[in-house]
Amino acid sequence: MSETHLLWLVAAGLISACQPREQQPSGETASVDTTAIRASIDTLAANVMRAEETGDAKLFAATWARDGIMSLPGSPPVRGRDSIVATFRRRPPLPPGARMTIHPTELEILSPEWAYVWGIDTLAYIPQGATAPIKKTSTFFVLLRKTAEGWQSYREVLSPNQP
Repeated sequence: MSETHLLWLVAAGLISACQPREQQPSGETASVDTTAIRASIDTLAANVMRAEETGDAKLFAATWARDGIMSLPGSPPVRGRDSIVATFRRRPPLPPGARMTIHPTELEILSPEWAYVWGIDTLAYIPQGATAPIKKTSTFFVLLRKTAEGWQSYREVLSPNQP
């Protein structure tokens, strides 16, 4: 299972799985519509999941800011939407029967333009010829930005929890 593939699934699942928490950042004078922001973030997550499931690179591209940066373990950062989409196109499929579960830790709306999500994901699958499942976990962090194109991933970091 590639870390790139995990990254996309983690980001999407984490965003959509987070429970609402109302909080207004200090220094904000106007009310932030966290309900609308959360709905937009849920839509973003659904689009990432759909792109991953279908291999739709065009839809996937729409989930990333043009100046986004993705950081995968053991690799230099991938800079810019076009490079991130090229990485997406090279990802391997999930193993047959694989199941991804997302354990969100935080979803914070920092302002009307910025939010982040953080948590742990688990990928479980049974390799061909094996009888016991393999479980891999990763910690992830996604910084989201509201752009002219809507809410998009701006920075993403994935770190496997196993060597």
